[in-house]
Amino acid sequence: MGKFVHIVFGDSAAGILKYYFENIQNEFMGEIISFRDIHSVGPIYEIDTETGLRKRIEWLKNMVKVVSADDYFEYIEKEFIATYENIKNIDIDSKIVIWHEKNTDSQVGFRYLNKLLKNKELYEVNVSESYIKDYNNNRYKPRSLAECAPEEINRFILTMKKLEKEKCNCLINDWEVLRTSKENLRILKDNKIIGVDENYYDHDILSNCTFNFRKAARIIGKTMGESDQLVSDTYLDYRVRKLIKSGKVEYRGKLETYRDFEIKVLGLN
Repeated sequence: MGKFVHIVFGDSAAGILKYYFENIQNEFMGEIISFRDIHSVGPIYEIDTETGLRKRIEWLKNMVKVVSADDYFEYIEKEFIATYENIKNIDIDSKIVIWHEKNTDSQVGFRYLNKLLKNKELYEVNVSESYIKDYNNNRYKPRSLAECAPEEINRFILTMKKLEKEKCNCLINDWEVLRTSKENLRILKDNKIIGVDENYYDHDILSNCTFNFRKAARIIGKTMGESDQLVSDTYLDYRVRKLIKSGKVEYRGKLETYRDFEIKVLGLN
């Protein structure tokens, strides 16, 4: 019997799964790979080629440079490329479990992984098919494994099922369409991945601004919380700075991290 290899989207999800296996040993234990790429943002045109991947990395480097996090990316870039190589080189006899959720990053990545791992033994755990409880004891379906407590994993892992060839082929066909798209931002709408303009979240950001200065971190947090999409704070920070550059909002403070400055729409002092 082949060993299990678990692929999750993001370091937070990987940490939760690692904690679970360290505390509850079972037959599903195995290597955990964090697929760190954020597939909802940046170009994905032909990223399964060297040229396409380099263009994607350069776009992401530019984004993090705008938000003053370019030093951080120097570390991430090496991990970024290493992760792709690690996934491609998983042993042929491994049982590969892809943990995915109802959000754009995960669903684009899920399709890409099916292409990268074609002809290998694949399983899936759809985290968003199960209910968990929030702090008020209300039941809801999580959009990310990172939202879940480690104790929820035992229930999720029992929903694991093999990805049949027909479904794999459908996901690969979806990927073949996605890899030719030229938008730099994607959303999930009616369970379909749709390319949209980079300024898609600008209206929401501006709606959360006032004529008085407020912390950019507060605006970004409010926009994230109210959005029907699972959008990263890094991307919203990037768009805030684009709005500053375009003159639609003004700022005061230091344009370092988004916790270091305040913003407001133009108008009253």
